[in-house]
Amino acid sequence: MDSSTPSPPPTPPSPPAFNAPAAPQVVHHYHHPEKSGGVAALLEVIPGLFQVFGIGHMYAGNVGTGLIFMFGYWALAFINFLLLFVFIGWITWPLCWVAAMIISPLTAANACKSR
Repeated sequence: MDSSTPSPPPTPPSPPAFNAPAAPQVVHHYHHPEKSGGVAALLEVIPGLFQVFGIGHMYAGNVGTGLIFMFGYWALAFINFLLLFVFIGWITWPLCWVAAMIISPLTAANACKSR
């Protein structure tokens, strides 16, 4: 071959076979630490002394239930506040508070066990 003839173009690489080994996939698993039922109950009782319920449910992972407990109790407390003017609220408000102090920590502690 003389130097005036161009050399043939290089051949393109062949595509990989269909069943070529795939690149390894990395799977990330997040380990959720176990939630304590006692901590959830304390997070219901201590703020419950100040008329705030639902924080223990949020700690347990049930944010919707916690918000329902929080805003539901505040709505019930408002109704009981209005009932204070007809004197029945002096009975219903403490009864609702005691019921919330019993039910809310128990359900928050059970929510930790079910996860």
